[in-house]
Amino acid sequence: MDTSIRLCAGDLALPGKLWGPNEVLPPRTYPNLRASMEEISAYLQVQPATVAALVIINDADPLLAQAYLDLTGKSIPVIDLRKIDLESKIIEAREALGALLAQKLTADAYIPRFQSMEEGSSGIQNEKSSRYFGSPFMPETMAWPNWRWGEKSGPYLFYCQYQVSDLPDPVRACLPEDVTSFLVFVNPIIDVWPHTPDNPPYKLRFVRGGEKCALYTAPSSSDQEAPPGRDIARFCRTRDTGSAREYSSRPDARPEFFELADMPYSVIEPFFMSPEAERRFVLDEVAGKVPPESPLLSWEGDKFLGEPIWIQSAEYRSSWDGTPMIAFLHIFYDGVPDLDLPPEALSRDGAGIIWVPRRWVKNRTYESQVEMTWDMG
Repeated sequence: MDTSIRLCAGDLALPGKLWGPNEVLPPRTYPNLRASMEEISAYLQVQPATVAALVIINDADPLLAQAYLDLTGKSIPVIDLRKIDLESKIIEAREALGALLAQKLTADAYIPRFQSMEEGSSGIQNEKSSRYFGSPFMPETMAWPNWRWGEKSGPYLFYCQYQVSDLPDPVRACLPEDVTSFLVFVNPIIDVWPHTPDNPPYKLRFVRGGEKCALYTAPSSSDQEAPPGRDIARFCRTRDTGSAREYSSRPDARPEFFELADMPYSVIEPFFMSPEAERRFVLDEVAGKVPPESPLLSWEGDKFLGEPIWIQSAEYRSSWDGTPMIAFLHIFYDGVPDLDLPPEALSRDGAGIIWVPRRWVKNRTYESQVEMTWDMG
């Protein structure tokens, strides 16, 4: 895209229009007397192009090419594409570019799939199961988290719990060895954070081996009713882009791929799955193969790992020693598939990420080593 070479189709049909060593391609008309200064300036800035080669794609083109050469007195290459299976070459090149994009600009993400309601009447198999909503199986010593804003206060909403044994190996490897499960609660007044640091977007609680737990019911609240719970049955593994346009902001970005990531969206867009194909790929009971013609996925739902999708601007986090943190769990409040949304009063437009360190410090609580970001929509 940065070269001076351009392809112009159809000009040889009127070879008399292409006189002299410099030709304006494609032909353009001088601005009329009523043209604005911007239009005249744009005309003057167009650099005349020189025909460097002719391309033959059908049986009439050899005659037109020879007529052009005779009229201009030029001696330039004539490329006969009739002898090349151009369509198959373009397909091969396109798939190669898609594979390069998928390999260099993406990361493995693990998206939760949910047990169908037919498999269990309540959508929950047992009190310890990994699930969204419902009632949490939480430590007996843990108090239910609450938010405060002025004279108002209320309970956080229980969002999800995960048994570490249910997580894919790469996700499990991000957690301390003595953690057996973790719970996430969401703040229903997230709009006022981070102006109120005592009301973070989430409350995260790691459960360590040996802690006694019990099933708790959410405290009553006039504006909060827990949606029905749904067990997590499996995970979909895919190469997830997040937003390729933010590639240069990533801590692990490599300069040699900046140009690849900054290609016009019109060039990259065909490599993304359509919304229908994306949802089918992620949520179908049988995981399908990544289609080579559209290998990129930008999932706007909950996921582990993968790349962040920034709504405002990139906010990557670092540990106390400057080491980049891991985007561990991405939370999109309206992105949990096949679950009833919470009441309207709790709906928020935005996306959040729970960041964990690459190296855990043993003499500090695990919760104090976690960072959170919330990107308002």
